[in-house]
Amino acid sequence: MSTARVDFTRGAAERIARTVRLVEQGERDQSGPRFGRVVEDSPRKVFRVCTYTGSWTIDTVQTITFRNVTTTPNTLKAYNLFADLALPNPSPGVCAVGKDGTAWYLIAARCP
Repeated sequence: MSTARVDFTRGAAERIARTVRLVEQGERDQSGPRFGRVVEDSPRKVFRVCTYTGSWTIDTVQTITFRNVTTTPNTLKAYNLFADLALPNPSPGVCAVGKDGTAWYLIAARCP
């Protein structure tokens, strides 16, 4: 722990003192402030394995489906910045996407 001296302006010291007095005069049976961590409903995912159908050309966006997820919502829109993808048959192709900010991008795909 640091033992360095901290200086406050007179105005800041008075404001801190008023706040301390106000808190100390508060209801004794009420709980004090709680500083917990924010808990999200579910962890944020930044990588997903998905499937796509049809062709997916470079510099386009396509709606893709999460692999092995049957509950909705189970789709997202992702940008393809890397390569033209075309499936030789109607079966879905497998791909991996990553999130950068709020946008999803194709990062890999199984070549047919």
